[in-house]
Amino acid sequence: MRRLFLLSIVGVSATLLAAQGAVVLNYVAESEQARIITEYERDAFVLGSRVERLVETTGNMDPTLVALVNRYAEQGNTQVIVVDRDGIGVLTSDPVELAVGTDFTNRPEIAQSLLGNVTSGERWSDTLQSNLVYVSVPIINGSSIYGAVRLSFPSGEIDQSVAEKTLFLWWVAGAALALSVLLAFVVSGVVIRPIRRVEAQANALANGDFSGSLSETDGPHEVRSLAVAFNTMATKLDSLIRQQRAFASDASHQLRTPLTALLLRIESAREALESDSARAADRLRDAEIEVERLTTIVEGLLSIARSDGGSTETTPVDIATIARDRVDNWRALAEEQNITIAYDGPASAPAQAISGAVEQIVDNLVDNAIGHSPVGTAVLVRVRPLGRDVELTVVDAGPGMTPEQRERAFDRFWRADSTTDGSGLGLAIVKHLAELGRGTVALAPGPSGSGITATVVFVGDGTNR
Repeated sequence: MRRLFLLSIVGVSATLLAAQGAVVLNYVAESEQARIITEYERDAFVLGSRVERLVETTGNMDPTLVALVNRYAEQGNTQVIVVDRDGIGVLTSDPVELAVGTDFTNRPEIAQSLLGNVTSGERWSDTLQSNLVYVSVPIINGSSIYGAVRLSFPSGEIDQSVAEKTLFLWWVAGAALALSVLLAFVVSGVVIRPIRRVEAQANALANGDFSGSLSETDGPHEVRSLAVAFNTMATKLDSLIRQQRAFASDASHQLRTPLTALLLRIESAREALESDSARAADRLRDAEIEVERLTTIVEGLLSIARSDGGSTETTPVDIATIARDRVDNWRALAEEQNITIAYDGPASAPAQAISGAVEQIVDNLVDNAIGHSPVGTAVLVRVRPLGRDVELTVVDAGPGMTPEQRERAFDRFWRADSTTDGSGLGLAIVKHLAELGRGTVALAPGPSGSGITATVVFVGDGTNR
């Protein structure tokens, strides 16, 4: 009987591990591949911005660009080719296989990039006689396409990265299997029926059905413990998949505003290139700042996605300084819409928040306020100490909300007016970031009865009185 029980336990455990492992490994592999491709796309755009002048003006070869491309290629085991608008190579990291002067329009990914498309994927390379993973992006200035940048690397790079990321999972699977064998020797009694339930639920999980759960009160103690562990694992796995989907939605919403600001600065720099080089240089520096801000936002969203279900450490921040800086950044956009934006508060207001959260909270609240404010009105961003904490409020003169609407405003994807632009994620992100830092957020009518007063309370750092 013990041998039969041992074989049963080992069989069911293997089924569980296979079912769970198939989902988890596939999720990790897809996430890791998407992360690597995204990093290469980012690098390609950065290289494109550095070599833009080279493809805009023929013959303007800068030795530092050659060194930059070669250094990047050596560090990442990557081939780099830069082509002009006609698809002719002008800069390369491999002058033997990807020679300068060669027509690369027969490469489908480069041809697509010259049409303004960002492409990535894997294909067979006749030149290299191996599978090639590529990322190709256009070099764009305003509405003009001046060329393209393609990064390519062996497909084994992704396979190796995925294998390293999933190695720990194999160790966990092995440890879980060893534990199941040990439990089989100490557990007595006939537990065939509960094990069959486990097997059925594992098969449902492998098919993507997370709605069911195992009974945690039936069977011997060991079986009940296994059911608890399985249900906990299934809940966490379901949560991780939901977080991944929510992260994609949050990221698209969060990146829209800085990308628009970046585009405006680049267009302004292009217009000033010939008439005012100093102004163009200022705009390009502003664009670099926006790129850095984009990186911070992405890192912050990744941190939020990982932190769900766990704790997130806070760091000391100055709410007043951040709010004042963000008001300065929003002022130009507000003035374009004939809206006044102002800051009211002390020079410094230290508090605790997760890194990058305050900037995103202010941006989302100001973006909502400007978007709903009538022409000729004002938006006020106010900071004030609140005992040991710090209170941030954003006040607008828009149409306001009913009590029912204010109660639902923090739900993801909910919008008071479905005919207006927006994804309905801004206030949901504000609430999520505030609560991660142990703060609170609330909406109330404006001082005159119209508009909205959005209030976020941050935990103080102990210096406020």
